[in-house]
Amino acid sequence: MTSDPLQDIYRKLAFSRGQPEESFLVLDELAENYRSQTNVGCTSEKWLGDADYCLHEIAQSSPLFVAAVSRWLTADEYIDLALALLEKASVQHLQQEIPESYDLSGIEESLAILVACRLCARGYTAPAVTLGWALSLATSLPVTERTREAVDHLLQHHIEEYPSTTGQLLSHEDSPFKSLEPARKAIELLEKQERWLQDLPKLREFSMTPEMRLTLSSLKRRQNRDLNRRSQERSIFSIVCTSYHFKYANRTALEVAHEDQIQETTLNMSPFSVAIEMPLSELTDPMSGRFQRRTLWGGLHR
Repeated sequence: MTSDPLQDIYRKLAFSRGQPEESFLVLDELAENYRSQTNVGCTSEKWLGDADYCLHEIAQSSPLFVAAVSRWLTADEYIDLALALLEKASVQHLQQEIPESYDLSGIEESLAILVACRLCARGYTAPAVTLGWALSLATSLPVTERTREAVDHLLQHHIEEYPSTTGQLLSHEDSPFKSLEPARKAIELLEKQERWLQDLPKLREFSMTPEMRLTLSSLKRRQNRDLNRRSQERSIFSIVCTSYHFKYANRTALEVAHEDQIQETTLNMSPFSVAIEMPLSELTDPMSGRFQRRTLWGGLHR
């Protein structure tokens, strides 16, 4: 961060980590700085780059994230700011095995439902965040017909778009929504769908030929190389760390300089990967999927 006001805002956020409620006014200060700077010629991309640590600090705190996203995602002038915050939260919860529980009791019902819809409308937001917010509507807000309709509608959206991930999140034994009736019904529906799929006849005519498999493997390798190259170009670790490339090894030895001596240390090599489920509509009917998400952006209309 290069802007002094942003440094002051970050210090306030960092100093109140134990009491995030004291930082709610700082969110307004950050939004005002964003609005004023972009109005005088600063591009949104540059400002968001300067405020990166502020957004990271907000995403780390559940109360701050709830307060920020409910204010910014529902206001047109702060949409870019809200989307940058969602990107931080998605990275944080990308590998989370349970849906995130949010306290929405301090938010107006209509705003909480609108935020839930807009979270789902962004296809790249982590399901642990979108599903957690949708189910938190049923646990944090008064049980009304409008809330029930919103929870059922958004749960159905997750079942249709992210069936595998939704089933894993809801069926985890540590899920905070394990006893929630809509969550139990969703698990039963997903299990029923899975049994139906397993019972379908398997036709070899629809299987890929060896040539098709080789072509697919080649495309996947090329895609992975492109992703790795782009991530390495943008990685901050490439500035402060030295990279080593090993092939077909499960153990390796590295030389480490300690004062005036060179010591060897042995490291165990193990594979690591991160996989995310794409919205099912992107694979089956992209035009219809985009239309559904665009409709969700406007909220639920009775």
